[in-house]
Amino acid sequence: MKSLITILIIFVFTAAIEASELSLPTQKLNGTNITYNYTSGRSYNVKFEEEGISYRYLTGSKPEKWWGPFPYKAFNVESNVYLASWFEKEYGDYVTLLINFNNNVLYGSAILSGKTVHFYGANIVKVNRK
Repeated sequence: MKSLITILIIFVFTAAIEASELSLPTQKLNGTNITYNYTSGRSYNVKFEEEGISYRYLTGSKPEKWWGPFPYKAFNVESNVYLASWFEKEYGDYVTLLINFNNNVLYGSAILSGKTVHFYGANIVKVNRK
């Protein structure tokens, strides 16, 4: 019985320590502009601002058109690595980006128009951070 109680206590404290290491939401991406190319051939330019995230689909039919801003959430998961996401209510798109400025790669996952899945890696080709 003592062994079981000891194991439970260790488990509870370990879970509490791990939970305390979770990052809080951040707005540190505001003022950041990123251009990246997915392995699928798609290219985007995104900018994070206080109003939200906006983007241009550079390989789409209207590369000069900015979409957004859309409210976004982000976590600073480790030094220069961010997890960001937003929902485009009007279009039914939900997008998540894992952005790694340490090695200039980005991973994107999206549900587009509520039916198409996007799941690709990308090379970041240009970054401007304020």
